[in-house]
Amino acid sequence: MEKRMLIASWLFLVGSSLFLIDSLFEVAQHFSPMSLLHVSEGILFLVGSLFFMPSSSSSSPSLPKTVCNSDSKTQEKLALGVIDYADE
Repeated sequence: MEKRMLIASWLFLVGSSLFLIDSLFEVAQHFSPMSLLHVSEGILFLVGSLFFMPSSSSSSPSLPKTVCNSDSKTQEKLALGVIDYADE
């Protein structure tokens, strides 16, 4: 599964790069506001593809880890689902 995700990410990156190259050729052939829009679409698509690439530090893509507050009083209130701001 991890290998499939890596291959899919690379294919997505290559496809978005081709989309950007195509839009740059369109601007070179005939400059118009629509061709500029296509270039901006290509850039955004390529940047989005880069963000979907798995990180090199881990072998599988995962969600970022969050840091939780270790205060036991806060944890207790969060566990109950009720926070009383009057006692803070």
